[in-house]
Amino acid sequence: SSGINAEWPLRPGQIKKLGSDGYYNKALALIQEILTRNPRDVDALKCKVVCLLKLDKCREAYHVMSADKDLQKLDFWFERAYALYRQNKLQEAIAELKNAEKSARTEELLAQIYYKLDSYEEAYNIYKALVKNIVDQNTNERETNLAATLASSAAFNTKPLKWVALRESTYELCYNSACYKLAVGDTDGAEERLHKAKELCKKEFEDDEQEFEYEQAPIQVMLGLCEQQRGNSKEAVTLYNNVIKEKHGDAQTVAVAANNIICINKDQNMFDSKKKLKLCTGEQVTKRLAQYQRHSIDFNSCLLSFYTNQLESFRNKSLELQQSGLDLAPLLLATYYNKEKKMDEAVKVLTDAPVRSLAVQLALAQLQKSKGDFEGCHKSLSGLSEFEGRPGYINILAGLLLHTAGPEKCIGYLEDALTKLRSSGSYSASQLNEWTISLARFVLSQNLPQRSATILEYLLSRDSTNIKALALLIRSVSLFDAPRAKDVAQRLPEIQIPSEINLEELEMGVGVTSGRGLRKVIQPEEEKIKEANRRFETKEKKRKKKKGKLPKVLVEGGPDPERWLPRQERSYFRRKKKNRNDAIGKGSQGLSAYSAHVEAALDMSNKKAEPTAAAASGSAANDAKPPPPKQQPKNKQKGKKKGKGKW
Repeated sequence: SSGINAEWPLRPGQIKKLGSDGYYNKALALIQEILTRNPRDVDALKCKVVCLLKLDKCREAYHVMSADKDLQKLDFWFERAYALYRQNKLQEAIAELKNAEKSARTEELLAQIYYKLDSYEEAYNIYKALVKNIVDQNTNERETNLAATLASSAAFNTKPLKWVALRESTYELCYNSACYKLAVGDTDGAEERLHKAKELCKKEFEDDEQEFEYEQAPIQVMLGLCEQQRGNSKEAVTLYNNVIKEKHGDAQTVAVAANNIICINKDQNMFDSKKKLKLCTGEQVTKRLAQYQRHSIDFNSCLLSFYTNQLESFRNKSLELQQSGLDLAPLLLATYYNKEKKMDEAVKVLTDAPVRSLAVQLALAQLQKSKGDFEGCHKSLSGLSEFEGRPGYINILAGLLLHTAGPEKCIGYLEDALTKLRSSGSYSASQLNEWTISLARFVLSQNLPQRSATILEYLLSRDSTNIKALALLIRSVSLFDAPRAKDVAQRLPEIQIPSEINLEELEMGVGVTSGRGLRKVIQPEEEKIKEANRRFETKEKKRKKKKGKLPKVLVEGGPDPERWLPRQERSYFRRKKKNRNDAIGKGSQGLSAYSAHVEAALDMSNKKAEPTAAAASGSAANDAKPPPPKQQPKNKQKGKKKGKGKW
């Protein structure tokens, strides 16, 4: 015990030295020895809380501060808020900070909490005040956080904050500046700053290769994103895979790279996308990502289920995303119902969407148009401020009005829209003139020539040299006032023909295309008459002598006696080669069958019995003897084939 008492005064000094050297585990062990002897030692409890926070044991540290009544009386608001912040209990952390005394560290923690809550404007205001009013060893870190807030607002918000002039003396500041440039669409400027950030990082960690590889991993991912934005998917995938395979970056960097590869794969290479999705999920990964990034990963996971035809999983994930407040979640549910051919339910999901984003309204209009609900489609599209004053948008609404309200309202809408386009000053006079002529042509197609003439006269009052408008005006006026149309036609300019052009030669040489695409030359009248006379001149045609047709089988001494029999029943009939194999193996082999009188001629018994009849029949046979039958070639035996034979 005397040894312990002698050693006791050295404990606080040892704890302080271990803490300054970063050996918090050893310091915590010494603190625990002190607390075993005196559990109510407030200084030891304070040191224990600090060591637990440094060791990232925030849950245990918060439990120590909440369980001990003595610590609850102390000013531990910052430590309690920090422990809650690290446990992702952000609203509770803000409540704790309200009780703390305002200082630089409490303001920085509050800005970090706002950044985590995607409240970038509040975080920006705090960081801007800190950078302006405080200059110390943490100034670079505050400027880096300010740049990160601006970059995140540009990447994840529809209305980004305006960039402020910041130094680019460190690789972190260059990296955040590049992220902002890429978010606003300046890919070249972003790539330039990323290469500069890589050089500064290499210079700072030139003695530590492992730390350099760890710090430059996010830069490689952003360079891959630059290539992806340019459409160079192969180069982007190569950069992403290098970061994933080497495992240089943290879990957040690897998750972003894997998610970008899933976006590039789309509906291809599903096996690779499923492997990459595992790198994006997990509690340790998602809690470090921004809300927009988490929603992006969940959205891609949902689409992956749809591409792999896992419709039930796709539906469940869509419902989870809708409960989490994602604006695009109703689109996923509508896609599911559309796949199941439930159009009414798909329309209902989009109609009842809590947030009517532009994508949701366009999808709803498309579904309504597919169903034939033109009135609902017009209602969904009307009032979209993003497309207000655009010719294509005006054209679509006019077409829907024509289906639902008729030509009168459609023409009235087009006239009002054209008046607004003229007053906006965003379009040239030639564009406005073309749209005016198109409007007049449409009005004329609806059998309203007088209204079309009014529109064209207004245009000609502003541009009297417009020949297209004048020609269309003549056509419109001629439908209801022919004399006036002749007067208007007098305003057409005369055609000035150059003196070197011979009109008669042009008329002679103008080609006319016939039905077969042949080019014929127009000829004078005299040549036409001569050509017609030549056509009617009669010329004696020499007839070619043709040899008379003979029967295919000509029998010497007279016509074929079997000519009246069907061809298949004649003695010399042979089947075609392609059918000869059908008879193989049937009947007698060798010569084909003869007719009855041939068999009688070969039967010797009949000749002995009737010599006179045989002699008479023999002389008749010599006079009209059918050609001898052709002998069939002997069938050669073929070796048996293995497997199934083919006929």
